[in-house]
Amino acid sequence: GGEPRDPQPWCNAPGRRLGPRPTADTGVPLADTYVWIKVPGESDGSCPRGTGGTLDREYGIVDPPAGARWPDRVHGLASNAAPPLTSNR
Repeated sequence: GGEPRDPQPWCNAPGRRLGPRPTADTGVPLADTYVWIKVPGESDGSCPRGTGGTLDREYGIVDPPAGARWPDRVHGLASNAAPPLTSNR
């Protein structure tokens, strides 16, 4: 019995990617800007996904604290970006 545990699908969600870069040049009359609401690569905090433990079963680690920079997450978001990210150099 008991309540089902929260699977936390929103928390450090796997398979995510960066979308279009923030811009005021949207090409859409009713859209003033495109923005990233959250800094890419910041951890959402602990996501045990209903296991009752401390490990995030999606990543096999204890997630970094909320707001902490997570380099592996940054690389994953950037690698999956659509459109692909390019260097400004």
